Amino acid sequence: MYRLLLIILTALTYTFTVSAQTYHGTRVHTWYNDIPISMYLPEEYFSSIQYYPVLYLLHGTGENEESWFKNGNAEQIFDQLIGNGGMRKMIIVMPYSSGVTDGSYENSFKDLMSFIERNFRVHKGKRYHAIAGLSLGGFYAMHISHRFYNKFDYVGIFSAIYTTDKMSIFKKDSTALFGISQASPMIYKNTERDLERQFRIPPKLYFIAIGKRDFLYNQNTLYRNYLTKNEYPFVYHETGGGHEWKNWKAYLMTFLPLLFNDLPNEIDASYEELEENYADEEL
Repeated sequence: MYRLLLIILTALTYTFTVSAQTYHGTRVHTWYNDIPISMYLPEEYFSSIQYYPVLYLLHGTGENEESWFKNGNAEQIFDQLIGNGGMRKMIIVMPYSSGVTDGSYENSFKDLMSFIERNFRVHKGKRYHAIAGLSLGGFYAMHISHRFYNKFDYVGIFSAIYTTDKMSIFKKDSTALFGISQASPMIYKNTERDLERQFRIPPKLYFIAIGKRDFLYNQNTLYRNYLTKNEYPFVYHETGGGHEWKNWKAYLMTFLPLLFNDLPNEIDASYEELEENYADEEL
């Protein structure tokens, strides 16, 4: 077992100052089959041949691929953090999800990733991939990251739900945590097995954030207790407030500076050069 690493972050706030030279990334919109995707590309993307790490950022129930931009001020957050050296330059992919919980979205996510890798200059390999989401998007991020455990070294779970059984949300019994039934898709039935597999070589960052007044606070407490019991390392960030965009913006600003900081300097080299140096690390 890996030694438990539990880091609790509280009241961590980032402030920004606007410099004379402002950084501006580019928003783009594309489609994968019938899935609309909003994206953020670094300012230098179209004037260089550089390849970048990638963050897949997922929305919640009733939202869409534009929600992180429209409600979460994500473009301003990316621009200011990159412009002030607070986060690494990366490509951000925000795909739409219909809110289904039949396992189809999670199981097909690898195909969406392949589409992004074919059409945009993103690095391949676990060390270059992050996934995060809020509410149901956090549920997806948790399941996608353990389903494709060799694809993501950074996982962010913001105000997430962990069960598809609405009656289990407020239960304090740990057996209600994942809320599966005989009719549950296999990806949900195998959650505990897949988490054990994922944490044999744990992600470099497994980040959980929740507000004290969030109606899913109990669910997140059960999940943290489960991870702690199994000695799975994670970072925990607790704030005030509830299930709201004010918190999700803050969680994103806390999460982004923690990504990809241990990558070698040659991450900014062309992909062909990097592949030659790190081909043996592709999973």
